[in-house]
Amino acid sequence: MDAPELRVLHVRSSAGLYGAEYVILGLLPALPAHGVRATLACLDNPYLAEQALPARARASGIDCVRLPCHGRFDFAAVHALRGLLAHDPDLLLHVHDYKSALYAWLARGRRRNPILATAHGQFSSTPSLHLYHRLERSLMRRFDRVCVVADDMRAPLARAGVDPARIVTVENGIDTNRFAPDVAPLPRRAFGIADGALVFGAAMRLTEQKNPLQLVDAFARVAAAQPHAVLAIAGDGALRDALRAHADALGVGARVHLLGACPAPERFYTMIDVFVLASLYEGLPLALLEAMAAGRRLAVTRVGQVGDVLAGLDVTPVAAGDPDALAAAMLAAAAHAGPSAPLRRRVEERYSVRRMARDYARLYRDARSTGERVVA
Repeated sequence: MDAPELRVLHVRSSAGLYGAEYVILGLLPALPAHGVRATLACLDNPYLAEQALPARARASGIDCVRLPCHGRFDFAAVHALRGLLAHDPDLLLHVHDYKSALYAWLARGRRRNPILATAHGQFSSTPSLHLYHRLERSLMRRFDRVCVVADDMRAPLARAGVDPARIVTVENGIDTNRFAPDVAPLPRRAFGIADGALVFGAAMRLTEQKNPLQLVDAFARVAAAQPHAVLAIAGDGALRDALRAHADALGVGARVHLLGACPAPERFYTMIDVFVLASLYEGLPLALLEAMAAGRRLAVTRVGQVGDVLAGLDVTPVAAGDPDALAAAMLAAAAHAGPSAPLRRRVEERYSVRRMARDYARLYRDARSTGERVVA
């Protein structure tokens, strides 16, 4: 007999389309194959003119509702969530950030709906974020399951008081049909890049965590050895102006192309020759998996789950914060022409969205069957 269908409400407060959003957008359409009917509830972000996540979700055919939220805290969002739970008392809640965790916990009250949280690798880069993440870890002590995307995220949660038995690693997965070596690339000339150039590429938010300034430091070393090398960066952020000024100061401004937000990242990866990850810290970076699925050669820092992802493959991650080591890795990767079948195969075998959906579906059923609930 088939297992009964589970109904799961994913809740996310989003500041744009970044790694966690793309994980959610990939996961929800894959869940019905595992007997899970999922809805996405998006908390409105009052600081954004456009709500990108619900718009992209609906365009992808995902069942999506928007929850009103007009400030840092808005009880109307809690009330709206309570209405959804009253309409469907069997909903399981899956939260993806500190704000959705708080609202879901308040909305549940004394109901018996299980709550699962996924920690996507949020890092406390400001005092306010540090406070919010402390609140999130406190709430996680009351949740039925806490999922992390990298094993090294488990110990800090346990130290914060989350029961280790409730912490589960669920690695990110991507759509390997969408991200593939045979996807038509973006036209290089549209960005002022010559067809014969050696293109190093990075896809990231332009923030301190992603380390774009040291990426340009490393590229300047590469550019001195490779006269046809260029660097293409897909993404935007607070460091864009500083990055442009830094590239100009190093004399490589004309060879560093800032593409901005890329609506077709699958075509970006097939446009480049080598994917570069310069991050100072990560959980499990989605861009790495996407580049691997596209068969791109890699030059990456040893952060988060990266070493485990690449274990046994012919890629050696380098220490974060070392431009010389990153430049050497970039040159070594560029020496190997053409797509890498082993990198593609690793993602197909271990990091597909199908595997991720299967793992989450099992967790949902386990949480439902055990009926565990931590009472505040």
